[in-house]
Amino acid sequence: LGCAVDGHPTPNITWLYSSEPLNLQHHLLAAGRVLQILNVSDFTDGEFSCLAQNEAGSLTQKVSLAIQEYQWSVDKMTACSASCGHKGVQLPQLRCLLDGAEVNTSYCRETPKPSLQPIACNRRDCPSRWMVTSWSLCTRSCGGGIQMRRVTCQRLTAKGSSVPMSNEACAQVSKRPVDTQNCNRQPCVEWVASPWSQCNGPCIGPRLAVQHRQIFCQTKDGTSVSSDQCSALPRPLSTQNCWTDVCGVHWRVSLWTVCTATCGNYGFQSRRVDCVHNRTNKLVMEHHCSWRPRPSNWQRCNITPCENGTLLRGGDAEQCRGRKEGEVVSQKCHTGPC
Repeated sequence: LGCAVDGHPTPNITWLYSSEPLNLQHHLLAAGRVLQILNVSDFTDGEFSCLAQNEAGSLTQKVSLAIQEYQWSVDKMTACSASCGHKGVQLPQLRCLLDGAEVNTSYCRETPKPSLQPIACNRRDCPSRWMVTSWSLCTRSCGGGIQMRRVTCQRLTAKGSSVPMSNEACAQVSKRPVDTQNCNRQPCVEWVASPWSQCNGPCIGPRLAVQHRQIFCQTKDGTSVSSDQCSALPRPLSTQNCWTDVCGVHWRVSLWTVCTATCGNYGFQSRRVDCVHNRTNKLVMEHHCSWRPRPSNWQRCNITPCENGTLLRGGDAEQCRGRKEGEVVSQKCHTGPC
């Protein structure tokens, strides 16, 4: 608070509270012209005055102090949680007020909240009403079944007990709920499998092959429907392994032929590779042996450097001799198959 006075000589300033000298915590600033109150809550509503005096006379200024505090209010209640029976309660609603006006509750966060206790309300007998149990399981899983529930007329008292009443007492209030209903009206479906195919390949191991069959979804009367309608049912296998003598096969290899060259980079040799049956030793289609890596039927051989004068051989080729270094070398060879 400020005391806006001046004079010559400098006046002596005295502060009063409710016409009495100050006896609470305060500071005087600017040669007494400013009064700083350290704790407003120590004061109550009242009047501050400053008395300025010098040889010329005296002057008094007054200011009134009105203290307003944020405070919680519990003057409103929530709606009752039940219209009747024994469980109806309502809670006081907290409001933050300043001088009787409601403000944001954040202003009261430093003020202790009052304890709130639920208050019983509407503790009286309820009117008669229909009570129903849960639906029973459907009598059929598909094709149309029936499920049931129990329907009774009861009244809930203020003490929390249910009292049986006549059906007429509830019929005056509302229509009786149904106690039966249809359920699972979707058509019954099933997976149907065709016969297994012959166990004759493709081979996946010694005497082991794979056979297949078709899987369909259809109704009990044989009508084909989308596979989605059978998705809830375990689906039969469409493939399976099977044993068959057809797959009792192996790769048979002959001896390597003579190398087409005794040296150099172009020699190769070959051999025959056949898929044969273990029992009959007869040739079969190569795909029956595809479950096992096929042996190579040719390879390079004698790939060592040739020295001058070395004889080269190859199928029907005529002899081609190397010459001494510096001589012209010529050769004449057949180009037909070896």
